[in-house]
Amino acid sequence: MTDVDWLNYSLSDFLMFGPEVFLRLFVRINQDFWPLQGIAVVIMLLIAGCVVRGDTLAKRAILLLLAAAWGWSGAGFLMDYYGPINSPATWFGWAFILQAALLTVAALVWPWDGSAAHSARRWQAGAGWLVMTALLPLLVVGQSGNWYAVALFGITPDVTVAASVPCLLLLPRQVRWLFLLLPLLWCLFSVATLWTLGTRLMLILPAVTLAVTVVGFWFSPRPVQSRG
Repeated sequence: MTDVDWLNYSLSDFLMFGPEVFLRLFVRINQDFWPLQGIAVVIMLLIAGCVVRGDTLAKRAILLLLAAAWGWSGAGFLMDYYGPINSPATWFGWAFILQAALLTVAALVWPWDGSAAHSARRWQAGAGWLVMTALLPLLVVGQSGNWYAVALFGITPDVTVAASVPCLLLLPRQVRWLFLLLPLLWCLFSVATLWTLGTRLMLILPAVTLAVTVVGFWFSPRPVQSRG
C-alpha cells in the first residue's frame, strides 16, 4: 500500500458535482415548492415591517421569523436537496435547525428593552433590508441565466444567512457571538465551494455576509445620550 500524497489534491477532487448540477438545485427546489415561495415573501415583508416598528414585540417577532427561515432552508434545501450530493451540507442542515431553535429561545426568553431607534432610521433600515433581501436572490439568476433559479430568503441558505446577519445585530454583544458562529462557518464553506465550482458571481453572497459577520462580533450600538 502506498502513502497518499494529499498535497496533490485540490478542493475540486472532493466535489462529486459540477456547477450545472449545483445550479440545478435551485431550479428543482423552486419547482417542487411552488407555490410555497409566497410564504417566504410574506416572511420577508413581516421582518421588514417589524424592523420599522422596532419595539420589544417586533424584536421578538424578527427572531421567530428568522428561526422559521433557518429551519426551512436547513431541513429543505440543505438536507433534502444539497445533502445527497455534498455530505457536509447535511451536517450544516442540522446546524441550521439548531440555530433555529436557539433563535426561538432567544426570542421568547431574552429580556428585551423597550427602546427603539428614531422613526426615520427604522424606516430606512426596514426598506434597506427589504431591498437587499429582494436583490440578493437575483445573483443566482445571473449566474445560471434561469429565472427559475431565484434563491429566495428562507428557502436557500446563502440568502437566508446574508439577510439574517443584520438582524442578529439586535442581540447584545455578549450573546451575539453564539448566533454569528454558524453564519461565519457557513460563509467559509460556501466561499470554498463556490470558488471551486467557478460560480464567481455567487461569491458576492458569502463574501459580503462574511464581512458583515466579522464586523458583527465587535459591533455595539452607541448608547443613547441625553443632556439630562
